[in-house]
Amino acid sequence: MKKILLLVFIVLSGRAYSQVKDQLKVNVHPGVELFTIVQILADKYPQPNPSAYSKEVLAYFEKYKDHPAVKKVATFEKTYTDLVELGWCMSNFPNIKIYEPAELSWYKNYGKENVLEYIKLCRDFFNDTHFWDFYQRHAARYTQWGNALKASVDSAGLVQKLQGFYKYNADVHWWICIDPLNSWGSHAITTKTINPQFADWIVYNTGYFARNADPQKDPYFEFTNFDNLVFHEGSHIYLNGLEKQYQKQIEELAYLFNKDDDGMRRNSISNWRYCFDENLVRSVTAALYHKYREPRAYKKQMAKELLSDFIYVEELAPFIYERYLESDKYKSFAEFFPEILTYLKQKHSSTDKNVLKE
Repeated sequence: MKKILLLVFIVLSGRAYSQVKDQLKVNVHPGVELFTIVQILADKYPQPNPSAYSKEVLAYFEKYKDHPAVKKVATFEKTYTDLVELGWCMSNFPNIKIYEPAELSWYKNYGKENVLEYIKLCRDFFNDTHFWDFYQRHAARYTQWGNALKASVDSAGLVQKLQGFYKYNADVHWWICIDPLNSWGSHAITTKTINPQFADWIVYNTGYFARNADPQKDPYFEFTNFDNLVFHEGSHIYLNGLEKQYQKQIEELAYLFNKDDDGMRRNSISNWRYCFDENLVRSVTAALYHKYREPRAYKKQMAKELLSDFIYVEELAPFIYERYLESDKYKSFAEFFPEILTYLKQKHSSTDKNVLKE
């Protein structure tokens, strides 16, 4: 009997691991790499940290500095590092299909016609330079770099911790784009506005940040701040359905919107629903920090949210931690969710002078 139970446990564990594995991709995205190379050739991107790979990239593509795609981006007055996210408008490599978003923040910077023309010229660059041949020749190295980082993420069990918190299923997937030519920083990419076919993926772009980079060695990618990515961005997906279900009750708390705070303006939060969502997501993240991170990391996270004017995190994070995480009363976060709304309503009366009204 014990052998049978052990076998069942192994099979179920294998399925769970496979599910988590399918939820997380770590690789070099061909579209992002393509747009990065074009911007580097146009001197519109920070120089990459020295590595054997960056040396090979420059040696191969340097002769294409006069390509129309390079000349096009060179005409853009101010070019941002995260413009390379336009690579997500492409799919079906190597037979590229281009999705043309109806609305895109980059249209405000450069004009819609210019942006769409630039994307098409980058597809020409892909074909004219035989970019796919170069990419395929390095595919094994890309996989090696990605697997090393993925092992670190998997070993921390971040996806399992998030699933264990909510205790119900949500279709959440993470895609970490390792960017070997990126020496400037990490950022999330909102794929649902760039290309809806990737809307189910939470995409995070991260680079090679070695201070003493060796031009003879390959780049490597560090495991930093992914807990915030998984807990914060993942929570948006988990909470979306609950916030729709309780929309009426949430709107009844609209008098809590601190719309005049600098942090709300800085983060472009223009309504209570958005404000509530961000405060709740950040509260869940802080509560998970309380449970899984060292006390100093939790305190820093709480201080950061208060400084950013997410004022309800200060009370919601401890409430969620004590009443939900440290309790066996609720079968899932969905069951606990109405308690948060009741707590806010009881704590902050609509006639309270300290509440910022609309």
